[in-house]
Amino acid sequence: MTRQSTNEGSKTRVARHRAKTTAQGSRRVEVTVAARDAGLIKAVGVALRAGGEDAAKVREALASMLSIEPARTGAELVAFLRASPLVGEELMIERDQSSGRSIDLE
Repeated sequence: MTRQSTNEGSKTRVARHRAKTTAQGSRRVEVTVAARDAGLIKAVGVALRAGGEDAAKVREALASMLSIEPARTGAELVAFLRASPLVGEELMIERDQSSGRSIDLE
């Protein structure tokens, strides 16, 4: 077996696994933290992934400590724009028609 075919098989397995976990409602998240916190972050992930009462407690504790805002919706964006002081103003917005700058790609 060549090294290239092994890499391709591995990529296929990883892609299949990620598709399966996404379909189950999971999302892969990558973060960079201090080395001393890596174990803690992994433990939080394990607890949340396991579900149940422990996951609910961890989620509640973290949410209250971090005061996470819920995701904004399109309706909130529309309401924000309608409350703008520029409502009713005639805005002249034009795209820059210049050809840009010359660059040497060699």
